[in-house]
Amino acid sequence: MQPILTQPSTNIVQTIDCRGLDETILHLFLAPGPNPYTDTEEFLFDCEMRADEMPRPVRRALLEFQVRSNTEGILLLQGLPIDPGLYYVHTPLDAQRSTEKTTYVSERCLAMIGSRLGHLVSYIQEKNGDLFQNLAPVKGSEQIQSSSGSKSRLQFHRETVFHPYPPEFLLLFCLRPDHDRIAETTYASISHALPLLTPEHRDLLFQPLYRTGIDYSFGNLQQKQDSGTVLPVLYGNRHDPFLNYDEDLMTALTPEAEAALEALKEAIASVYRGVKLNVGDLLCIDNRRTVHGRSSFTPRYDGFDRWLQRSFVVRDLGLSAVDRQPGERIIRTTFA
Repeated sequence: MQPILTQPSTNIVQTIDCRGLDETILHLFLAPGPNPYTDTEEFLFDCEMRADEMPRPVRRALLEFQVRSNTEGILLLQGLPIDPGLYYVHTPLDAQRSTEKTTYVSERCLAMIGSRLGHLVSYIQEKNGDLFQNLAPVKGSEQIQSSSGSKSRLQFHRETVFHPYPPEFLLLFCLRPDHDRIAETTYASISHALPLLTPEHRDLLFQPLYRTGIDYSFGNLQQKQDSGTVLPVLYGNRHDPFLNYDEDLMTALTPEAEAALEALKEAIASVYRGVKLNVGDLLCIDNRRTVHGRSSFTPRYDGFDRWLQRSFVVRDLGLSAVDRQPGERIIRTTFA
């Protein structure tokens, strides 16, 4: 059976329903292969070859998303296969690599889908440079603005906006939702926020009048707002721009620029939406057009809390070559 696609319209998520995949296609995801942590490059090559055999509608939808995105800046694949026996595997309490999970179906889903958008990379400061990163609530981090937080809303941000080599796409794969099924991945597209801004505010946001702090997970433990470089918030085509934004760590250099930044914050708050991810859902986020966050939720720390896996995708590996070792995908840019 072919996957069912729903086309995007205003404020509707473009979705690929994979729950009807036939056994031949499921085998692409489920069949054993190289170990993604000890034989990474071979694993990625194997996944790219397997991705060539995915159904044509899936490959077409991913190609279109890579080339021209959509108004929401997200693409949701529902009902992808998960690791056999995952129900009995505990959510890692420290949000690091799981010692219990010994199969790699979720990693294969991320790598296969990611290969249609670009190339997977990681950052040495995040999860020891793992390409496939576990996101889970960590006890004692409930109020922190990072993926290990839970009881505070994760504020809207572009992933690694401060970094010279940010990912173009962010992938989130749900292995387990939260107990109460209330946690949402929130998102807001600049396509919807832009019409709410005045021409004056747009002009200011296109100027390099803003500074964003380095992320908590990259070493900014004091969460200073002035630790990054100066940059514009909007860039690219003035009628269809890309977006640099971090609600928590971005500041403006002038009062006028601050007013424009506040107007953007209000516009994002007016247009944002949320999606509750279920087991087997993989959310692709266009990191240039859409900021994301997470609603608050209450973890139980019982080994079965919310568990996502995350991967980053870039279009051009060559751009970060100066900060990577030969033959690896880990970007090692350092920050003071």
